[in-house]
Amino acid sequence: MNKSRNKKKSTNPHISYKYIAAFCVTFAIFNFFVEKIASKNEGKNNPQIQNIRFNQVQSYKSNLVKQKFSKITVKNNIKTPSVQNRKSEFIANLFPIVRSANQDIIEKRNIIFLIEKKIKSNDLNVLEAAILKKLFNEYKVKNNDLAELKKRIDIVPISLAIAQAAIESGWGTSRFAQEGNAYFGQKIIGIKADGIKPSDSENPLIKVRIFENLNDSVEAYINNLNTHFAYKNFRKSRNELRSFGKTLEGKILVNQLKKYSELGNEYIASVQEIIKKNNLSKFDFIEYTSAQR
Repeated sequence: MNKSRNKKKSTNPHISYKYIAAFCVTFAIFNFFVEKIASKNEGKNNPQIQNIRFNQVQSYKSNLVKQKFSKITVKNNIKTPSVQNRKSEFIANLFPIVRSANQDIIEKRNIIFLIEKKIKSNDLNVLEAAILKKLFNEYKVKNNDLAELKKRIDIVPISLAIAQAAIESGWGTSRFAQEGNAYFGQKIIGIKADGIKPSDSENPLIKVRIFENLNDSVEAYINNLNTHFAYKNFRKSRNELRSFGKTLEGKILVNQLKKYSELGNEYIASVQEIIKKNNLSKFDFIEYTSAQR
């Protein structure tokens, strides 16, 4: 009789533990689905919250792409013996980075058009006014000139970016590209400036700007074309093509980049030749995920 009681007493705790464990698992599953439903419905009746969530997702995606390609292109050591293979690899590496940078610009461009509508209807809120002010500063636009801001916040044709990078970096094989991800020959001036001194330069203050990765190099190049006074005609021509509903083609817009190189017209012809020989124009007809007005 005592043995039987002892057996029952010894088995009870195990049964209790099983029930407790089962309860915990059930509760965890239930809690998971509740959180999923809550997250899905969060901000559904609040447009401002929806916009914030959308921007967070877009920012996350953009950062994810940048991180992915940063790891690949922090150091570019192309040692492929075949010239054609080297060019193909160069184009394959650069294309998604330029496209991603352009997509980020298109998203900013859409914001500008939304803000413009708000201004016309006298419905601009404090947050939108702050965003607009930040964009004026970022793109170096004076006197709050919205028309000028729209000219500056726009894409650079992929064919143009790849062709210029090919020339300036020797298809990724130059010392500047190898040591500092400098694909576009952007200069920086100053003794303490972080750059690489060209071997043929007599001026120790002029250096080629270096970058942590290829993404930063591409973004700086696009920002240069979109803000520097030397490329005012480039932006004007791009805006005219927009107004006529034309595709922004590198072989056309490069005609306005005579000041990019001391070679002038010879440089323009070289860029157009690279675009033609490597069939880069096809990239200019790729659609982005929002309006390109």
